[in-house]
Formats: sequence, structure tokens, C-alpha cells
Amino acid sequence: MNETSSSLCTIPVYLNLCASSKVLLLVPGFSLNIFILASLVSCLLSQRSKIRSNVAMFILGSTSCNLVNLSLWPMTIHWKQHGRWLLGSRLCDLMVSAKHLTSSASFHYVSFITFSIYLTVVCGCRHLVNRRAFLALQLLFPLLPVGLKELTLWLLRSHVHHLDPVNLTCFSFINDEAMRVLLMVKTVVFVPLGLYFYAHILHTIVQSARLMHRSQRGNVQLAKVFSLISLITFTAHVPGAVFALMDHSSVCQETVRDLLLDLPLLSSPIILLCMNKELRNQSLLLLRRYPTSHHMEKKSISKTEEQHKNLTSGETDVTQP
Repeated sequence: MNETSSSLCTIPVYLNLCASSKVLLLVPGFSLNIFILASLVSCLLSQRSKIRSNVAMFILGSTSCNLVNLSLWPMTIHWKQHGRWLLGSRLCDLMVSAKHLTSSASFHYVSFITFSIYLTVVCGCRHLVNRRAFLALQLLFPLLPVGLKELTLWLLRSHVHHLDPVNLTCFSFINDEAMRVLLMVKTVVFVPLGLYFYAHILHTIVQSARLMHRSQRGNVQLAKVFSLISLITFTAHVPGAVFALMDHSSVCQETVRDLLLDLPLLSSPIILLCMNKELRNQSLLLLRRYPTSHHMEKKSISKTEEQHKNLTSGETDVTQP
């Protein structure tokens, strides 16, 4: 049982403020992820789009996990508004497990897009990336860490109960040492590894352009994109993970922690747009669904084709593995 009686947050105004913040973030969170999903569907239905199947599956997996996680927010908002959890222990455990699973999977799906680009550009393993067995492994792996953790604890009958029945608080991380370890692995291993992939990809492209005496203008733009992705990744993931590793948690700390750990649900769609040019172009087409003239639409399509041509020649970004 969670022992929190000595560290309860007894400030209703604070909890209501956190609940209001969740409400304000819920609408843009849903909007961004649904927009990414609509852009992906539009890409797949478009005859001119050349988005690869592995990238499409990663985007679908990440966005779906974000939407499932966001759909659980009303429970948290209900808890914060009432100052106590009124939905029962089973629903508390189910919500926390689903949030852990979807948050972890969404992060790793985005990471595997970078890994696929790395294998394609740096290692020259395009055929490996396109194999169905490799794709299936990458799609299943993000679900394994939290899934195996939950299964192991259930088999050992040592499942962590996230509800404090005395104070009626539903915690995500208090007394859950396994999740702390997984968060530490993500922060210490996977985030720096992703940044290394970006740097090595960019170095490989720059060296290739120098050997072939090509312009570095496209690579400068690519460096800016990778820098933006790295900044967003650190800003969204590191503060929440560090806060989650702190001991002696209280309701107040849990509330702040919950908000910080949910920030990637809003940053992930932005990273996906930065990483994939096909998705970005299709998003622009959706925003301009009713162009002022047919000429503008043709110009946009021809620009996309020109970008694909540059991509195959190695002059522009390679975020389409």
C-alpha cells in the first residue's frame, strides 16, 4: 500500500489548477495527433505519395498510443478536481498500466524511425530495414518492456497497487521501482542514442556531399531540423523522467510529474512532422485542401516531386528512410 499520509498535497486550489492545465492541453493534444493520423491516411491513399511502409507503421503506432493515452486523461482530471480517486482500485491500476505502456511504446516508435534512417544512410542496410521480419520486430519491441514488466509482476503475484485506499489517491510511480528503472534506461540510454544517430547521419551525409562535390545547402537545413528535434526531445522527456526518479513522492510531486511525463504526447506529433518530409508535405496539402487555384496545387505537387529527386541524389534531408 502507498504510504502518503504524511506527504499529502492539501491545497485544493493547486490540484484544480493542475486539472485545468490538463483540460487546456487535452484539446491541442488530441488535435495534433488526429491531424497526424489524418495526414498519414492521406499519404497512404495518395498515388503520388511515396511514404515507406515501415515509417507509416511507426507513425501509426506512435499516434495511436498517444490517442489512447490522451483518452485516459479525463480520469486524471476527475481525480484532481475532486481531490481524491473515486473510480475504484481496478480502474486505477488499469489506467496506470495503460499509460505506462502507451507512453513507452510511443517514444520507442519515434526512436525506431531514427534507427531505420541510421541503418539506411550510415550502415547501408536498406534491404534489412524493408524486411517484414525486421519490421515486425521493431513494431513489437516497444510493447515488450512494460508488457513484460506487468506480466512478470502478475506471475510473481507482486503486482504494485497504485491506489492508496486510505487517502484515495491513484499514483503512477510511487513504490513502482520497475517503472523507475525503465524511465532511467530511456533517459540514460535511448535519448542519448537517438541524438548520436542524428549526429552520425548528418556527418555521413556531409562527408558524402564533400566527396561528390555537391552543395551543402540542403545539409545545413537538415542540421537545423535535427537540432530542433533534439531540443524538443530533451525538453519533453528529460525533465519528467528526472522528476519521476525522485524519492519520497507526495501528491503534489505526483501531479507535477504526471504533467511533465505527458508532455511528449504533444511533442511527438511535432517531431514526426519534422522527421518525415512526405508527412509534412501531406499535412500542408490538408491545410490547403481548397486552394485558390489549380496552379497552386500543381506547384505544391511538383515541389514534392523535386524534393524526392533531391532526396535520391543525397542533397536534402534523409528523414524518409
